[in-house]
Amino acid sequence: MAARLWIVALALAVLFLVDRAEPLGTSCLRIPECFSLPQPICEHMVESPVCPQTYDPVCGTDGVTYESECKLCLARIKNRQDIQILKDGKC
Repeated sequence: MAARLWIVALALAVLFLVDRAEPLGTSCLRIPECFSLPQPICEHMVESPVCPQTYDPVCGTDGVTYESECKLCLARIKNRQDIQILKDGKC
């Protein structure tokens, strides 16, 4: 009986460690760090809604990959949605 409890405890510990090893953004429903997503800086967009032609993709919380944080800001303004940055790079 004690051996079974030890095996179950070991298995749970391994599952916990494997779960914690997931990269940020792959399973945000289970990783507490994802609950504080970075807000894009869009204040400057009100005065000049033009983005430079740089490709630095970000993944929005709406599941869309934007060419840059600036393009995400344009979408926020146009659609009047609270789109945040889920992660850097493609979705």
